[in-house]
Parts: sequence; structure tokens; C-alpha cells
Amino acid sequence: MSAPGLLFIVNSLETGGAEKHVVTLLNHLDASRFRLHLAYLKRGEQLLPQLRTQQLASITCCDVARRIDARALRQLRGIIAGGGIDAVVCTNSYSTLYGELAVHRCEPAPRLVSVFHTTTLQTRKQKMQMLLYRHVFRQCDLLVYVCESQRRYWRARGLHRLQDEVVYNGIDTEWFTDRRPDGEQRAFRHGLGFGAEEFVVGICSGLRPEKAHGDLLAALAKLRARGVPAKALLIGDGPERPAIERGIARLGLEDHVRITGLMADVRPFVSACDVMTLVSHSETFSLAALESMCLGKPLVMSDLGGAGEQVIHGSTGLLFVPGDIEALAAHLEALTCLSLRRRLGEAAARRVRQLVTLQRMAGRFTDRIERLLQARVRPLDGNRM
Repeated sequence: MSAPGLLFIVNSLETGGAEKHVVTLLNHLDASRFRLHLAYLKRGEQLLPQLRTQQLASITCCDVARRIDARALRQLRGIIAGGGIDAVVCTNSYSTLYGELAVHRCEPAPRLVSVFHTTTLQTRKQKMQMLLYRHVFRQCDLLVYVCESQRRYWRARGLHRLQDEVVYNGIDTEWFTDRRPDGEQRAFRHGLGFGAEEFVVGICSGLRPEKAHGDLLAALAKLRARGVPAKALLIGDGPERPAIERGIARLGLEDHVRITGLMADVRPFVSACDVMTLVSHSETFSLAALESMCLGKPLVMSDLGGAGEQVIHGSTGLLFVPGDIEALAAHLEALTCLSLRRRLGEAAARRVRQLVTLQRMAGRFTDRIERLLQARVRPLDGNRM
């Protein structure tokens, strides 16, 4: 008997947390237990080189040209029919809509799974779209959340009758371990323009509005006004870069902030920082946060989404209310204490290695999908489970 076929559908392979999660999961699922297929709806392929293509039976770009593209749906149905697909695994709401439409006319219909990364909806448009997507999610056999707080949030908002599961994001803890000699680490930091006595605060995220880099800049200005020799390293790139650069100039921080641009390997840049931050106004369960913690950095993080499941306040990092610049600055100032940084950073690395490894994530996902496929009997009321 051949292994079950899984078709993963994702919006694109552009750099982003949800997209990175799909690539990581596909790279670490056991290809002897599943026949793995990937379809991405729109042509954005920055993450394509990171895929272990030998794991996959097929990779398809659907080149979606409009919101509901009939040609793309025919492509997906062709993969389902020709690839012997037993379950369609979608990432977030838009790809779940395509997955639901694709399986609708298939007989027998594969199981439909949605891995949902979103918590708060930022715009009126997103809130209106969710009225449609609630119906789409109710057609799923399984809804996978990436943290417990996210599941509670959506259960309280009408998704409580669905079969659901929490599978925490996991990272490669061996990869996110800096084994370079101390001298090499110091030389790299010096090459970035940071002195040994300066206090370097890092943030590793796309330069997008919801990541709120301006909050970190405001906190940095407060620290410098208090005499703290603080610098900031912004690891990443994105559409907000011009606005961020204007903010740096407005606050007189041109000599104290560096933007790296998009980095294929963020590890040496994170290691160059004394403290890492995540100051988002919208977040669910950040991979960047886990990576920073694994590299032994104390994390100052806005307390929303699954932040409290990642950071234990006062033990592995510090949490603050999103947008509270004074609290952010106070937490950063407290971490100018070297002994506190070391204690929190070491505890953060231990926590990640114990709880959120790739092996745990792939194992839990495998177990849940196999149990779903074993439950072959479908209900008759229109809700699949």
C-alpha cells in the first residue's frame, strides 16, 4: 500500500513566517510516510532554493491572475486526481479558499486541513473577508493553530465547533547555535560598526507596518537621551524601509541605526546583538523570536498572540504592552546589566531546545494527519468534522 498523498497549498514562496513554516515542515516530514506535493498560488519564489526538492513528488506554481482563477483550480484538481492526494493542507485563509474549491468536485474528496497563522485582523477589509473565510474554515476536516492563545481567540469568535489542534512552530535548534570562536564573533560585530562597550539592540523581521519598527526607534531615542550608549540593528528589508529611514533621520539616529537588508543567514547578525526585540502590533507565534532565543539572546517582546507561550516574563525575556514605548525602553535599560542578559539568554535557549524543535513539530503534525486519514467516515451534515 502506497504512502498517503499530501498536497500543500500556500499563497507564495515569498519570505514570511507562514511561508517559511510550510517550507520547513515539508523539509522535515518523513517522505517515506507521505508522498508530498506543493502548489503555490502566486509567483513569488524567494524561499524556493530552501526547499529540499528531493522530498517532493511535485512542485507547481499556479500563477493565479485573479482572486478566483478557474485555470488554477483546474491545475489543483489535476494534481489531486493524478497524484492520489488523500489530504490537502492549506496555509492561511486564501489558500484554504482554493483548497476548499479544489476538493469540492473531487470524488472521493481528500481531507481538507488548514494551518492558520493569523490572530488579530488589522484592517476593515480583513475583517470583512473573515466573514467569508469563517464559512471556508467550517468546511475543513481539521484546523491547525500554531499556539494555544490563537486557538482560544478564534474559538471565542465562532470557530469553536471545528476539529482543531495546536502544533507549535518549531525551529532547527542545531542550525540556530552559534559555534564561532569568540574572537570571530567580536570581529563580525566590529565590522558592523559597533564598539565593544555599546549596547546593541536587534530586531529581525520584515520592514512592514505591523512590525512597528518606529516603536523601537522611539525607545532607542529615549535610551540615548538617558545616556545609554544604545545602537540598533534592523535585520531585514521591506516596503516600510523609506518610512523607517525618515524616522531615523527625524530622531537624529543616523549614526546609531544600521539596516542590513534581506539576509539569507541571519545568525551572525543576531549574535552580534546584546538583546533582541519583537515590537509588533500584530503577531501570532514568531519564528524570529524562537530563533533569537535559541541563539541565547534575551528577548523583549510585545505581549500579544502567543508571546506568553514563548517568553516567560522575567525568566527567558521581558514582555510589554504593544505600543508602550516607555515600558519597552525601561525593559531595554534593565538589560544593560550583563548578568541579567546572560541569565535570561541562557534560559531562553534552554526553553526553545526543550519545547519547540523541528522534530517535535514534524512529529505532532505527522501524528495528527495520520489520525485524520484513519478516520475515513465522513459526517452527513455538511460540516466535515
